[in-house]
Amino acid sequence: MKKIYTFFILISLISYLTSISSAQVNFEPVNNSVYGFLERMSQKGLIQTNEEILPFSRMYIAERLQKIVQNSEFRIQNSEENALTSLSMNLGGGRMSGLEKEELEFYIREFSSELKKLDFDLTEYEVKKKLVDLKSDNFGFDKYNRFRLLSYDKADFGLFIDPVISYNYEMNEGQNSVLWSNGLKLYGNFGASIGFNLEFFDNHYSGDYFYRTRKFSPLTGYEFNINGQDYFDFDRMNANVSFGWDWGSFTIGKDFNYYGSGENGKIILSDKAPSFPYIKLEVNHSDWFRFSYIHGYLNSQVIDSSTIRKGPLRDHFSKVEKYFVTHMISFTPYSYLNLSLGESVVYSDKFEPIYLIPVAFFRLADHYLTDPDESAGNAQLFASLWYKNYWSRTKLYASIFVDELSLGNSDNPKALAFNIGFKSVDPLIPESELVFEYTKIEPFNYFHADQAQTYENYGYQLGHWIGSNADQLYLSFNKRILRGLNLKLNYSYIRKGNEESFDEARYQDYQTFLWGDENNITQYGAELNYELIHSLKFSAKYNYSDEKLKGKLLVTEGSFISFGFSYGM
Repeated sequence: MKKIYTFFILISLISYLTSISSAQVNFEPVNNSVYGFLERMSQKGLIQTNEEILPFSRMYIAERLQKIVQNSEFRIQNSEENALTSLSMNLGGGRMSGLEKEELEFYIREFSSELKKLDFDLTEYEVKKKLVDLKSDNFGFDKYNRFRLLSYDKADFGLFIDPVISYNYEMNEGQNSVLWSNGLKLYGNFGASIGFNLEFFDNHYSGDYFYRTRKFSPLTGYEFNINGQDYFDFDRMNANVSFGWDWGSFTIGKDFNYYGSGENGKIILSDKAPSFPYIKLEVNHSDWFRFSYIHGYLNSQVIDSSTIRKGPLRDHFSKVEKYFVTHMISFTPYSYLNLSLGESVVYSDKFEPIYLIPVAFFRLADHYLTDPDESAGNAQLFASLWYKNYWSRTKLYASIFVDELSLGNSDNPKALAFNIGFKSVDPLIPESELVFEYTKIEPFNYFHADQAQTYENYGYQLGHWIGSNADQLYLSFNKRILRGLNLKLNYSYIRKGNEESFDEARYQDYQTFLWGDENNITQYGAELNYELIHSLKFSAKYNYSDEKLKGKLLVTEGSFISFGFSYGM
């Protein structure tokens, strides 16, 4: 009954907020190349963005695109005054190149629906048709040359649908495998305040080899899956319903959320684990302040023995309830400097209403629920920082993650993780990006003595994919050749020791960094990606991995080659 009351209180609050003002929210997946474009423009000083909390909404992205047009010399100014104003807005990082202007036009066509709501003049982006068919604007290519299965955009209702399909062929040391994916992707809005989106697809692996786990891999881990002798099937589903107003939004959904910095993985919150259901509150009152709160429901993978029911063919059971609550506050006092602070708690067994208070100090809330002689929930504290130099088009960033947070007890061991990185736009070679990044994750991060309170979902850590007791040096160079055509070279060196076990005590004297069987993995490779039209992508990859393994890590050895295409992913 308490949960029902809480639900109705939330709905009443949302109804009140949406009655005072409105702004639809549709979150854009982070794999959209527009994120890289916005970050480049930010490092060149044309706009201000905060990449510590992702994803962005489509409306927010459209606002950034509009500001790029206003602040750059993309449009020819009609007066000397406007020209001077445009030049003064360029903070010294350099003007847009011809290729970047093409990319800007490409994204303007992608976000034309949102730009129209901002009263952006799209006249010059319209495609003139010889034969006018009003119905054809809803199917196939729209008047801004963006292809969709369905496009319906009215003031009171909008619906955009794309199919999802991909094919990827992989070869590794004489063996091969095929990954097929198919599904549907849609988003839209009801009125001006309610946005929704849904994407789902099935995946089918077949061939000589395929990994039945992605425990040590940058790829998102599996959730529901079916194992066969010569095949492996798994599915994905993300969905959101959001209620937006001028300075924030409230979302009920199941999707990926990202906290902190990192080009090859985020130590705080990433897409390593499968997405989980949640409620989310975001406040974006100004460019210098941003707040995010998430309360999610995780899959503990721990059977609740009290729920086991015997059946004639199979047993039935439930898993121990597992919850995740986190919030981050992000300050950008200057356009070139950001500091973000946050905390999280993983708790189990039953839902606790105290964690519905977005501004509460969660660790002290955990103390309220716990007697001094009881084991508290698994708490974490984290921070992130970035500095952008517009003149040199560079970005310095770092994140820190402290697990097993215990206030007032300096003798209690703490698991620490951090990453630090450097990113440069157009370093000597035009249309390029260079990244140096180092990540270190000490033993027992993402772990906990209680199996139902690990920093994991479905058995995969919520943070960086290399896991605990490991470090990584990562370098990458990306060259944009044509609009949508990119060549990426990358290098990675990883050291990883033993993983934790629930069968042995933690924080023993011998359990220092890289304790146990140390594994050394050197990887380098090249990727060629081409987005021919919106959402239609082709890729070819080569990777070589040289391992010196002493433990039980499952990694791709030797040469690995793949090529494929995708639409809607």
